[in-house]
Amino acid sequence: MSREVVKLPDGPLILVGNHICGLDPLLIQATVNRPLCFLMSREYYRSMWYVRWGLDMVGVIPVNPGGANRQALQKAIEAVQQGNVLCIFPEGAANPPIPLHKILPGAAMIARATAAPIIPFRISGVWPFDHIHLWRPFYRRSRARVVLGEVMVMPQGKEGREAIRDDTQLIRHAIRNLSRFDVRPQ
Repeated sequence: MSREVVKLPDGPLILVGNHICGLDPLLIQATVNRPLCFLMSREYYRSMWYVRWGLDMVGVIPVNPGGANRQALQKAIEAVQQGNVLCIFPEGAANPPIPLHKILPGAAMIARATAAPIIPFRISGVWPFDHIHLWRPFYRRSRARVVLGEVMVMPQGKEGREAIRDDTQLIRHAIRNLSRFDVRPQ
């Protein structure tokens, strides 16, 4: 991981990237100079009762995986409108079977609702999370790297579901393009 902290632009911002393991939120927070809010699976939020006070302190917004998330979406929009940086892992889970094959449209919806710019990022060099070896990423040596892409502003003009779908594909493509900087864990 780069030893330099990246200075993010002031104002509302959405960071969107891939999700490999449970360390990803810590890695991205250590990479940037501003505090981040995160969307997090309600299941993990509830099961991590021993650190929930910390999750609440940093502005974690619990979401229902694959379910209706109108309340979570509204909280995320409000966080961005208040000038915060929201970090989203749009794959919906850590280490999906086919990385970035499909991403959820939340980032595009929030960007459209707030007019906030998006910065894509890509994490590599860490051991993937799997439900069998939960702690492996925490104790195995890695060469973590977080790469941030260029600021993106979603195109205006189209509206509705088609616009959200197109924006989601632009975001997915921007994250995938950063794969040329990937490193493997040791």
